[in-house]
Amino acid sequence: MILPLLLACAGDAADSAGDVPLPGDADYERDPALNVDAQSEAGATNSHNTGEACMHCHQAHSNGPGIFTAAGSAYNADGTPATTGSVQLWDGSADGGTMLLELPIDALGNFYTTTDLGLPQSPVQPLLLDAAGTEVDRMPWPTESASCNQCHTPVIRVAFP
Repeated sequence: MILPLLLACAGDAADSAGDVPLPGDADYERDPALNVDAQSEAGATNSHNTGEACMHCHQAHSNGPGIFTAAGSAYNADGTPATTGSVQLWDGSADGGTMLLELPIDALGNFYTTTDLGLPQSPVQPLLLDAAGTEVDRMPWPTESASCNQCHTPVIRVAFP
């Protein structure tokens, strides 16, 4: 499954019926109507594909509604998708920076936004909060990418203890 996805997203991907750029190709022309604002909401069920790399589709060279600037999935300790809690994104370090945004985890375990976060020029540090707003985990360093599921795969999920 990974190889076809990589091939579809490769820089020179083209349709064999006439060299039409495919999603992921730098020459892919995105429908401007897809450029909508979006943000996860507590309890909402309108997201999908929990655990998949959200920004493979929700990006400037593909066909997912909204160009996500941060997105991912959170899990409970038992491996099921979390349905409560939130992810805070801090400018630089959470210990001395400014909180930019708090994203609620929706009913399917996903969190996402199209809000400009200044990435990759300004790294962010993500914190995981439980339903009471208590920090339960954090990324140990700021990151230049908030495409969380790109790295946080089944081997190392964003998860509540």
